[in-house]
Amino acid sequence: MKRILVVKLWASGDILMATPILTAIKSKHPECEVIWLADSSHADILQGQPLIANVICFDSGQWRWLLRKGHLMKWLKEAYSLNKQLRQCHFDAVINCHPEKWWTRIFCASAIRIGLFPSPRLPLIRLLYTTSLAKPVDVHNTDYYLRGVEALGVTGPFDRHMRLHLSSEDREVARDFLRGELNYRPELPTIILHPGTSQPTKCWPVDSFAVLATLLTGMNVVITGSSREQILAEAIAAAMPKDAFRPIVAAGHLISIKATAALVEMAAGVVTGDTSILHIASALGTPFVGIFGSSRPKDNEPLFGPQALLFDDDVSCAPCYREHCPLSGNDILKCQKAITPHQVFTALTTLLKETYERSFSA
Repeated sequence: MKRILVVKLWASGDILMATPILTAIKSKHPECEVIWLADSSHADILQGQPLIANVICFDSGQWRWLLRKGHLMKWLKEAYSLNKQLRQCHFDAVINCHPEKWWTRIFCASAIRIGLFPSPRLPLIRLLYTTSLAKPVDVHNTDYYLRGVEALGVTGPFDRHMRLHLSSEDREVARDFLRGELNYRPELPTIILHPGTSQPTKCWPVDSFAVLATLLTGMNVVITGSSREQILAEAIAAAMPKDAFRPIVAAGHLISIKATAALVEMAAGVVTGDTSILHIASALGTPFVGIFGSSRPKDNEPLFGPQALLFDDDVSCAPCYREHCPLSGNDILKCQKAITPHQVFTALTTLLKETYERSFSA
């Protein structure tokens, strides 16, 4: 194998879970060039990765918009142009992690086309692939992605660690941000709170984060997130008691995912929901507490790193895997409300103590 294309467009956490593909391919084909096709809004997490020869950025939003609005001729023209560009790369094989999206077949410009379907039953579109693999129930995403490599004749055991590369510039941006904050106390440990997720049912309540931030007296509390999550971060700060030490709001100010990852690397611990920061902390070895509700930890839980994953089995409707909670009134998001700030605080402080003691004894 001289050149392989991996198609994994989104999201950042899922992309990280797929990166063990890189180590597996390189273990048998060290000279092989691995090209990665990613959505332009998620490609940053792969930039600078030494195991990747090139990252091709693809605007899937614009692509789907053309099709949805009926601009068929323009869509076909762009599809042909992209397919031609990929064919000129002369790939020996393509591993497509989104084969259920029929239009991703355009990316499979190779005689060997491996489709990793996300459900236990294979749809008719499987016929477009030389190898079609269904995802069995209770198989971790990382292990399933590695089955695509096995289809190329690469055998395990595999290194399942995620691959995340941080540059000196990423780390400098994170350090400069903290140094510029008046509330930052360099002599104290830093805890990252990341409240935003991809869907409302995965978000721990604002008031719960505010209580936790108040309990974390004696630590730097940094609330991270994208520019769209700045309002959420500021709402948490506003919900804290007036006499509490103010957290540092990085959301909207430190918006690069790689710079945020560098901040996670510097931190003593992280608290977040079922989202990409959970996997970033795992990849970097930073202790983390993950709060789950509409999804269950075992589905995509990070495989490595000091961790505490919280989920209340007594909530009968959880996990529902819905984007929006079907309940109303006091019951809305009861799966998230079931996890209390004091539970999270206890889990975090216990985790930090155990991690510190292990490091000290080592």
